[in-house]
Amino acid sequence: MMMRNKKAIALLIMFVLMSLPFTKINADDWSGKEGGYYTVYLDNSNKVLFRISWDLNVNDQYLSHDNKMYKIIKVDKKNDKAYAKYIETVKLPNVYIEKVSQVMAQKTGERRIAMYSTHSDESYIPTDGASSIYGHGGIYKVDASLSNALSDKGIKTFVDQTLYLPHDAMAYRRSRVGALKILKNDKPDLLLDIHRDAAPYQDYIRKIGSTNATGVRLVLGRTNANLKANQDLAFRIKAIADKEYPNLVKDIFYGSGDYNQDLTPNSLLLEFGTDTHTRQRAEESAKFMADVLTKAVYGTDEKKQVGALTNTQKGTPSQNNSAGWGIWILIGVAVFSIVGFMFLSTGGREMMSKFKDATKKEFSSFFGKFNKDKK
Repeated sequence: MMMRNKKAIALLIMFVLMSLPFTKINADDWSGKEGGYYTVYLDNSNKVLFRISWDLNVNDQYLSHDNKMYKIIKVDKKNDKAYAKYIETVKLPNVYIEKVSQVMAQKTGERRIAMYSTHSDESYIPTDGASSIYGHGGIYKVDASLSNALSDKGIKTFVDQTLYLPHDAMAYRRSRVGALKILKNDKPDLLLDIHRDAAPYQDYIRKIGSTNATGVRLVLGRTNANLKANQDLAFRIKAIADKEYPNLVKDIFYGSGDYNQDLTPNSLLLEFGTDTHTRQRAEESAKFMADVLTKAVYGTDEKKQVGALTNTQKGTPSQNNSAGWGIWILIGVAVFSIVGFMFLSTGGREMMSKFKDATKKEFSSFFGKFNKDKK
């Protein structure tokens, strides 16, 4: 009996693992480099383009502060190095900040922005005492700073404080469930995943006006179906930031996952500084970003007024329904797995026999009632 149960459990685990791909969970298996960061060089030179604690893969892309696009062509994981080639210089959209207040005055309806932190443990060593705190790390203080600054601008915010620990290969799969719930229940115009990097201190140090702050990296999932819409929003954010707060937006990184950005075309991952910065610097940058985000999401450009969002940015009915369907698919997999386990653990025949008897009884009762009513 014990051997049969062990076999059933093993088969159940295999069944669940095989079922996961059909739930359309495309979140990423891992997004961090263990114990350090990569230094990325321009191909055939010693020029350092950038450094990053994310795990790199060939074909990942990078838009520098001066809007030059590069593509990763080689990754040396053993020596923490990578090489990239120049592709093109990107022209960011023209954004007219002076028209923003006019558009906001015409905007009707409630404006909503929501945020969560997949890597719930991320913290800032000088302020929090460690780079990782098992629980609500310092990153949630950055969430709060961004939320409060947005609220001051009349935007309704929601901060999901669900813990998605541990900081492991399944973190994005766990936070996906939270993102789906946020999209279904709060219906935000913009969904943000807030992080911090672990690159060298000097790469992110900033002085915005007279304020000590950090640089902010925007991260896009290059394998997600909404990449074009996400990229348009990221370019708009960078264009506004470059005019209003030069050097605030450090760069844009295109990673090889989707980071749950396939759930909505209005989703971004933001990294505020690195682990060796004081948290207060990141909190100040969050305040600046609140202003930039407000103008990027609810502002205008030279071509059209966008109100809350343009039609191309708004989710299609199928995209908006994906949040609800995603939850039901997860529930279906769980139920199906439990039924499969019961089938295996009871030997199959006994369960099928009971099922047939119950079905026969129900049909007999139904048709008996039907014939009686007919008379």
